[in-house]
Amino acid sequence: MSASTFAPRPQPLRRAPAPATPTRPHLRLVGTGEAGERRTTRLLTGALVFVVFAGLFAIVALRVMLAQGQADIDRLTASIEAQQAAHQDLRLTVAELEAPAQIVAAARQRLGMITPVTVTYLKPVPPITVPGTPVR
Repeated sequence: MSASTFAPRPQPLRRAPAPATPTRPHLRLVGTGEAGERRTTRLLTGALVFVVFAGLFAIVALRVMLAQGQADIDRLTASIEAQQAAHQDLRLTVAELEAPAQIVAAARQRLGMITPVTVTYLKPVPPITVPGTPVR
């Protein structure tokens, strides 16, 4: 048979052998003052985070209250505008009904009144006064 035409397989890279003794991280003793500082820093950071979130929540709550108040104002404004339009319509109706031509037409149609041919004016007689009675 014939010889193989394939290239030889490359050898995998080998890692360097691990050191014989593992290196330990540098350890040190933490003093009580340093632990107290860390605790204080953590407490202050936690309080600051709480204050920031409480402030953001308060801002959101105020914005919601403002939006609700604005919705109430918009609703009341629309109601006022509708009532003003109704008032104007009623004033127009009153003005039309108070017109002299309208009053004369209503008197003729509903009450059966007619315009007189002649007008007679009456002259009032002076009242008779009795002595001792009060005059009205």
